Amino acid sequence: MSALWALAVILIASGLAKLQAPQETAATFTRLDVPATLSHPSLVKAFPFLEVLLGIALLLPFTVLRPLTALAAVALFIAFTWLVVRAKDKGVSCGCFGPTARPITGWTVLRNIILVVLALLGLFEAVITLTVTGVRIAWWPLAGFFQGYVEWSVLVTALLTAAAYLIGRDTAPLEQEANVAAGPGAPTPAAEAPQALEPNADADTDGEPARHPIPDAVLGTDRGFERLQDMAARQSMLLLHVSAGCGSCRRVMDHIEHMDPQIGPVALRVLKPIHQTDAAAPAGVGAVPRDIVLTDPAGSAVRDLGMQRYPSAVLVGTDGLTAGGPVSGADDVIDLIEEVRQIMAEAGHLQQPATDETAQEPTA
Repeated sequence: MSALWALAVILIASGLAKLQAPQETAATFTRLDVPATLSHPSLVKAFPFLEVLLGIALLLPFTVLRPLTALAAVALFIAFTWLVVRAKDKGVSCGCFGPTARPITGWTVLRNIILVVLALLGLFEAVITLTVTGVRIAWWPLAGFFQGYVEWSVLVTALLTAAAYLIGRDTAPLEQEANVAAGPGAPTPAAEAPQALEPNADADTDGEPARHPIPDAVLGTDRGFERLQDMAARQSMLLLHVSAGCGSCRRVMDHIEHMDPQIGPVALRVLKPIHQTDAAAPAGVGAVPRDIVLTDPAGSAVRDLGMQRYPSAVLVGTDGLTAGGPVSGADDVIDLIEEVRQIMAEAGHLQQPATDETAQEPTA
């Protein structure tokens, strides 16, 4: 087994997975804080194609080309590893091999280290073959090896198997989490991801709703992707999770259909989890206007905010904490909306006070 061939398989698989979820790829660049010079929208769109092309180039039989393509693979995997190490323990997912809700852990770092080792072995293969055979066409990457071929193949196969296992582990559905042991240096499975908030959790002893850190999720707008924490730092937001196919959601959607999406300093926004591949920009949800919809790649914000049920709502503040909710059910969601409107009206931020709904204390 050749390390160059192993690299080619990994790169082509990674590129094809990203092509299946272009929006998730763009969100990954944002989550991993890729430097601005390397995260131009055009480069982000082209990146999966470049991965596939690099993988194909590693399969070409030109001995003079192989060291260059192998060196590019080494640089790429080292860059990947640097980004992953930097993002470890921040609760963000990698998305290196397609959409995943699993956060980066010690296992992810180990996987990338193995890929760097494979890339270095591939570079060694390319240099040895070019040195021994010279400039020629040689389909077999190990043509320059006269001994140690079996041992080399066993080593490459073992590394490829380990990498494949760790890739599968990171892309497995979250419901399998309890069956997977924690990685080296990683927290226990229950602590790997930010804890999802429980709807209708008990309030604090003083009657105020329990407050929790806003998760480090990435949301999509017409202008691109941005962290929820950064958006909330600029202005408070009342986030809703509704579906056009949900009967009880219809009441909530009818309630907000003609409402000003700016409730004083609080922005009303609707989260739309995106798991399909055809959503390059937010689209409306039923009668909800498109301009208040935020796409949620892999549904990570909905999950971490405890908003999995339809309909549900949570209020996030500018201090990095939730300020109300999560609540679920049409009645509780509408009550939370009306309470926010009532508070804003009493504070003088609205011209008209809340009208037809009786404001109630949100259940945290």
